[in-house]
Amino acid sequence: MKTLKIICFFLWIPLVSCDPYTGSFVANSSSDKIRVDIKYNQNDEMIQKYIKSYNGFEEFVKFIQDYNSSNGNLIKMDLSKYIATIELNKKDTLQIWGGIRQSNDFDEIEEIVIRSNKKQTTIKGENIQDIFDKNGSFYIYTVE
Repeated sequence: MKTLKIICFFLWIPLVSCDPYTGSFVANSSSDKIRVDIKYNQNDEMIQKYIKSYNGFEEFVKFIQDYNSSNGNLIKMDLSKYIATIELNKKDTLQIWGGIRQSNDFDEIEEIVIRSNKKQTTIKGENIQDIFDKNGSFYIYTVE
């Protein structure tokens, strides 16, 4: 029995330590696509400033996606609610970090909703900040 526990322990270590991303959230472990809704805080003055300087919400969202080197397709935007919907395929990664100003401040994000065909997960902005504070980064990614 003791030998079995030792073997299980050594098999468990690679499963825990092989994650290439610290602060990551595995959204789906199947081959299905997932959708991530990022709801920006409409009342945040920096959001208003950036949307104005990037000539609208759509260009602002594209800038953030390019800046963070994120994979996935921007498939939908709700301009009235400041929600961007990004679809992730197999092995895509969506990096969310440092807020807009690289200030490690997530006041700009109200919530993130992750949808797969199996479940829906909502992460509030303050929880994103906690994840970032503990890990130094925040990723949403899919695995095969």
